Amino acid sequence: MFSTFFWEVEARDRHQRLLEETVGVGPTIPNAVQEARMMQLAQQTQASVVEDIRRVSAYVFVSCAQPKRIVQALGRLPGVIKADALLGASEAVLVVERHNFEALQSLLTEVQSTPGVRKISVKLAA
Repeated sequence: MFSTFFWEVEARDRHQRLLEETVGVGPTIPNAVQEARMMQLAQQTQASVVEDIRRVSAYVFVSCAQPKRIVQALGRLPGVIKADALLGASEAVLVVERHNFEALQSLLTEVQSTPGVRKISVKLAA
């Protein structure tokens, strides 16, 4: 509940700053035009804020036999932002981002089923 309220307040503040910076004020812009531009910007900003809230990011630690090969294969999957092999360990780490938890679960299932992957450990980003 608190988290949702925080996002709404932050979105409202970001929206207001964007409107003030973009539209500006002054006698050269008629009120109707200024209001129309403000409404358009408000809709665009609101849509982007909602999209930001829905995104789910996670760090995925992958235990595997050949980390470099696994990183090449997993780095091509949609939703994998970054993939790195770790030195000194038979592991790789992925940074993933999806638009909701169901899509994240689907991606993690695909990672787990990749040949050569022994197990995965997932940590959601705050």
